[in-house]
Amino acid sequence: MKKQTGYFRTLTKILLFSGSLSMVPISPLFADSAIYSVIQQSITGSVKDSNGQPLAGATVSVKGTQNKTQSDVNGNFELSNVPNGAVITVTMIGYLNKEVPSTGNTISIVLEDDPQGLDEVVVVGYGSLDKKELTSAVTTIKPKDFVPGTVSPLMSMQGKVAGLNVSSNNGSDPNSQITLQLRGVNSVNAAQGPLVVIDGVPGGDVNSVAKEDIESISVLRDASAAAIYGTRASGGVILITTKRPQIGKPSVNFTSEYFMESIRRRPQVLSPEKFVEVGLGEDLGYRTDWYDEVTNKNPFSHRQVLNVSGGSEDANVYATFTKRDVKGIAIGSKRGEIGGRINTNFRFFDGFAELMSNVSYNQVDADFTNNDIFNMAMVLNPTETPYNPDDVTGYHVFNGGYDYWNPVAEVMLRDDRRQYRYLLANSTLKLNLTDFLSTSATVGIKSNSEHGSFFRSAQHRLSRLDGIDGYASQDFNRHLDRVFEWTVNFNKRWEQHSVNAVGGYSYQDFNGRGFSGNNSDFPVDGIKENDMGTGSFLPDGRSGLGSWRNPWVKLAAFFGRVNYSYLDRYIVTATARYEGSSKFAPENRWGFFPGVSVGWRMSQEPFMQDITFINDLKFRAGYGETGNEGFGAEVSTRMYSADTWFLQDGKWFRTFGVKHNQNPGIKWEVKKEYNLGMDFTILNNKLGGRFDVYKRKIDDLIYDISVSQPPAIHDKTTMNVGSMQNTGFEFELNYKAVQKENFSYTTSIVASHNKSKLNSLWGSQTFSDRKGFPAPGSPGSAVRLYPNEAIGRFFLWRFAGFTDDGYWKLYDKEGNAFDVREQSKTPGDKVFVGNAIPTMQLSWNNEFTYKNWDANIYMRSWIGHDVFNMINMYYSLPNVQGQNVLDEAYEDHKNVRGEKELSDYWLEKGTFLKVDAINIGYTFNREMIKPFKSLRVYATGRDLFVFTNYTGLDPEVNINGLEPGFEERNVYPKTRTFMFGLQLNF
Repeated sequence: MKKQTGYFRTLTKILLFSGSLSMVPISPLFADSAIYSVIQQSITGSVKDSNGQPLAGATVSVKGTQNKTQSDVNGNFELSNVPNGAVITVTMIGYLNKEVPSTGNTISIVLEDDPQGLDEVVVVGYGSLDKKELTSAVTTIKPKDFVPGTVSPLMSMQGKVAGLNVSSNNGSDPNSQITLQLRGVNSVNAAQGPLVVIDGVPGGDVNSVAKEDIESISVLRDASAAAIYGTRASGGVILITTKRPQIGKPSVNFTSEYFMESIRRRPQVLSPEKFVEVGLGEDLGYRTDWYDEVTNKNPFSHRQVLNVSGGSEDANVYATFTKRDVKGIAIGSKRGEIGGRINTNFRFFDGFAELMSNVSYNQVDADFTNNDIFNMAMVLNPTETPYNPDDVTGYHVFNGGYDYWNPVAEVMLRDDRRQYRYLLANSTLKLNLTDFLSTSATVGIKSNSEHGSFFRSAQHRLSRLDGIDGYASQDFNRHLDRVFEWTVNFNKRWEQHSVNAVGGYSYQDFNGRGFSGNNSDFPVDGIKENDMGTGSFLPDGRSGLGSWRNPWVKLAAFFGRVNYSYLDRYIVTATARYEGSSKFAPENRWGFFPGVSVGWRMSQEPFMQDITFINDLKFRAGYGETGNEGFGAEVSTRMYSADTWFLQDGKWFRTFGVKHNQNPGIKWEVKKEYNLGMDFTILNNKLGGRFDVYKRKIDDLIYDISVSQPPAIHDKTTMNVGSMQNTGFEFELNYKAVQKENFSYTTSIVASHNKSKLNSLWGSQTFSDRKGFPAPGSPGSAVRLYPNEAIGRFFLWRFAGFTDDGYWKLYDKEGNAFDVREQSKTPGDKVFVGNAIPTMQLSWNNEFTYKNWDANIYMRSWIGHDVFNMINMYYSLPNVQGQNVLDEAYEDHKNVRGEKELSDYWLEKGTFLKVDAINIGYTFNREMIKPFKSLRVYATGRDLFVFTNYTGLDPEVNINGLEPGFEERNVYPKTRTFMFGLQLNF
């Protein structure tokens, strides 16, 4: 039979090229061949689910060819040039693949749910794998999984990925930055967060992506998966894939959302009457709630997103336009955004070549406030007023010293603005050499620019204090990254074997430059920073001018990954990356980063077939190595910079000297990680989940060591000097509790535990003190990095009580209590206490549907962590005449004397349960909204309630980095957010 098949195939090709194929009958032996009868047709049809609902976005293709299309929003499709007798393949994420013969011009296809999602495609480094073939710890988030009511794609993942901590560095400020930390701290001086890759461009900025444009987010949690990204993957990898165009008639989607905020919890200080009654200050005749004065009442924000998708099989486009305007809860805080995206696909030569492009541009105009206004709102005399009609400004511009000024005038008499522009673009040319072999070349750029401007009025308190008529500054910074990548992909399945492989080359370079200038003493206020040359400091030689340029950094790498599966039961994946960075001296420039993982789908074994309650069970084990080159580019190279001035012959000359101590021996930080995992679905696919346990060690930590002068020129040298480790576990559970025709309920839990420890730190400096506390007083520092101590512990004096007359008592290193007036405390008396890192982080998601209604309740919890309450420490002691204090703490501290002490007295348990989001929506029947295709309206409440014994403002403080666990005294207030939105398709 094989010989006959080969004979007929050869004969057919001969006749085809001779032009006489139409006269020759075609053998049925060609049913699965790429050569079919010349009789071709167009096929139309529909794709629906088992409930009869149309499925949009299903891929419909002719088996064994590149001829394919997608179903439209109504589930309909049209496929042209289909040979008679061809097999039609239909695939869609979340559904079982289906093959049907093309027996006519019309086909109706029903896809069955894939309860285990094993055929779901998961994006991994430089390609994708079926979920059943994964052997490493990878979590995929789809838009349906996002936290309701969020705007940032990163905040939409908060609590959704086990081991990934997502935190805002300034509360609900619309201009705050988002920090990420995966599986704990992974460095001391080098980069901490995961590498973000957007549509294949490493280092992409998430500010260039609207969440509506996201198709999926894959988080490579362990090193066996992340090793293919080499030197920048020590903190893990986040892969963001944006949506591709749909094939068919243009589809338009419009989203509009409206937000209103209110302060969830604010500090309560003494009322004006009580402030005067207890003798903290004199009555100045006014009644002022300073916190109300520095915050906006229920600020309103909105955002709109319009996207269009459609086109033919050979040319299609996805385009998006976004606009957002936000007013923060703090006076002076605003943000405006405008942006767009165009993703295109073009096919040439009957699908042999494909050209795919992604271009996004975003512009942000941000107005910043001064967080210290919240300090002032707590300490100012509540009988004082912020306004003065007799002053030219209309404000009471008073200055009581370093830490006493009018916060309203502070913000209103100055402008602090920045404009950001983000451009991310890449194009990929793909050649489909065969059905299983393709090659791609990608070129891309990331261009970010930042323009800052600052102006302080001549009437501002600092201007009046210094006798200067105003101050202005501007700066401009630009960063340009360029990338080129070439890959070869092999993906073939035959009989009992499957191989998915990729290999390639990557190049990326990084360029940055900028300048700044400032001037003071302007003739008029109205021009602000727009004519800086008119300030008198310029001719006096007292203005400032500066510029900078980063060293040109280049990365080049060769990489590969092979995934082999036998019987869909025994799976092995091997990855490797050989990468070089120009940051290092030639002898240390290149590094090798391997990864290997294996999987065993035990549920496929014959002896498991009678165990019916187990639907799928897979065990995984992996090992990988990744690097960290996230530090300054000048360490290994001798560089020079402007140094001091010297006077000669009555003239001043600028000298140049060595910028830093050179260390040509600097090399990569290397993380070695082991991961064991298990994936399962049981009880007729109702209950599923995964469990992972890991251990990783980071060697050759990059650290600044104190050195002697001479022989060194500077007092610090950057060296590889230590190691740290992380251990932990993660688990996820998903339960389809109710699956009825008109009602469903699904619940899921995500949990993680991590412990990070500094193993060693050597050289001339065996520890590092961090987190210094500001004046007044000299509190000291509250964090010490010390060998064999966990990251997150506080380094404090121990509280021993108060004396009878109200003064502080502490314990010395021997455990003896002493009066701080009679014995001086020393750093040797400090101890490691508490831990800022939660013993467990949990999230609990609940989804409901009832007919056309849908609802979601999302909660998060941290268990077993401590919080240092800096607000209580600074603003609860009645030590300064004329300053207010916290109401709740006053009774406890009214008799305390002496300056505050940096002790564990201010530590509190921070365990909490937070109702993070409640969402409810309604989707209208199409008959009600004609001619529109779909309409959904929804409402969301965010950060609604917190159940905790913590007495501060919010127990969810920043726990990323090396100084976790402090509620700052100038913390931006956390807010409740109420949002109403609609999604319209037409």
